[in-house]
Amino acid sequence: MPSLSAIRRSLATRMALFAMAAGIVLIVILLVVVTARIRDDVFEDRREVILADARLRAATAQAAFDTSGATTADQVAAAAQAQVSSIGESCAGAGCVGVILKRSGTETTTNVINDLTTDARLTDLVSDRLTESIAQGANEHRPYFQSVSVDSDNGTSPGIIVGQRVSLPLAGDYDLFLVYTLAPEQNVIDLASRAVVIAGSGFLLMLILGIWAMTWRVLIPIRRTSLASQRLAGGRLSERLPVHGEDEIATLSRSFNEMAASLEAQIEAWEKLSKIERLFVSDVSHELRTPLASIRLASEQIWEAREEIEDPFAARSLEILMREIDRFESMLTDLLEISRIDSGRVQLRAEEADIVALTLGVLDLVAVHIEAKGSQVVLDAPATPVVAEVDSTRVERILRNLIVNALEHAEGSRIDIAIAESDDAVAVRVRDHGVGMSPDVVKQVFDRFYRADPSRKRTLGGTGLGLSISLEDATLHGGTLVAWGWPQEGASFLLTLPRRLGPDATPGTFTRPGPLGVVPEDAPAVARVAVRRGPEPKATTA
Repeated sequence: MPSLSAIRRSLATRMALFAMAAGIVLIVILLVVVTARIRDDVFEDRREVILADARLRAATAQAAFDTSGATTADQVAAAAQAQVSSIGESCAGAGCVGVILKRSGTETTTNVINDLTTDARLTDLVSDRLTESIAQGANEHRPYFQSVSVDSDNGTSPGIIVGQRVSLPLAGDYDLFLVYTLAPEQNVIDLASRAVVIAGSGFLLMLILGIWAMTWRVLIPIRRTSLASQRLAGGRLSERLPVHGEDEIATLSRSFNEMAASLEAQIEAWEKLSKIERLFVSDVSHELRTPLASIRLASEQIWEAREEIEDPFAARSLEILMREIDRFESMLTDLLEISRIDSGRVQLRAEEADIVALTLGVLDLVAVHIEAKGSQVVLDAPATPVVAEVDSTRVERILRNLIVNALEHAEGSRIDIAIAESDDAVAVRVRDHGVGMSPDVVKQVFDRFYRADPSRKRTLGGTGLGLSISLEDATLHGGTLVAWGWPQEGASFLLTLPRRLGPDATPGTFTRPGPLGVVPEDAPAVARVAVRRGPEPKATTA
């Protein structure tokens, strides 16, 4: 049995285990249904035969008692013993294993003969319920039966005990019981059950092997797509995938090729024509939206089964595939967002969210970058949730842009994140202790494509639109995003949002100045200046 870690690393193993579990369930259900059906049919047929046999033997015994001519109790006892022995010998071929003759509980005659049986072990099988049924239907002259377990030298087997009222000369009414075994029928049922188990086991084995092979067949193109995505992301724009068939894998490969071809064609065109960045936004956003959506849809169909991936190579391949798709998507996200903002086609998706939880989530997302940069992040937040009605996706993007920007410029120094709240507003301040910004830079820091130091290399990516988009996102909420900085004193960005949005997710309002200030408490007096970008929130009275 594979270990839990092996199951997590191998999609094929998990699919095989799933198939085994499903197959076992199906076999059990089939075994129960088939066995129950066979048992019912066999029992019903056998019961009718037994009842007919018991009825015939009771009638024969009654006829023998009626013609016995016994005039004394001893003669009646002898006749009864003879009949019990005769029936026991003659009915053995019909599956009868014992005969019992017991005095009826309602009989009051003074002439009494002892109860007779061919096997003393069977007397306990006569239940009060059965004798009561015989007594109640004494005038109907028909047999009554009950299912029992019959003990024998070979163990216990199912059986049927049949009872019917007979009348003995001088002694009155007695109950005649015949015990029949169903051991042969049980053997048939056991044989059928074994056949179902054997056939089901073979089916289960073929199912497991088939699913295992199919899973490995699916993983091959996944790995191929992942490697191609890496090469394409590394600059090999001519990278393409082979397309075979019309299934989801083929759709994924075809969509990847469409995206790669479109990306290659667009980049070549831009290099030749040296178009301005706005044309780049327009062309890329429209040319790549459809193939990117197609490849995302095809990839998510495979990603939905990620919990079943146990093979480390398969899991890694799928993770890389999704990450590389995300990288392509992130290349377009900022450009598409700017295009939507410029066209006025942005609508907030309002929901109640905990700003502290959103911040912690963003820190988890960029944890690897924090570790790589060597910065220490200090979070100062209330112990209770700071809840506000916001568009969580946009607020997360603002926080991510601010934290990543701080990492870029902190140069390994400490980053302070403060979260505060008031009755109608929430605020997050991200402050680094890096190279800082001059007042002139502060005035332009939210401009599109602006870089304070063009020679400075971006180590965490970015398009030069992050802070500009963040400002637009804050404005959509009715909030503000302001910046402060001073050379060698670091920089600070303050996001302030209203707790509640307006009707239909329109911008909300809050009372100035908000719960936090943008200028850090430890800033020198000469550096206590800040620039506020975006529309000022509408003042309200407390």
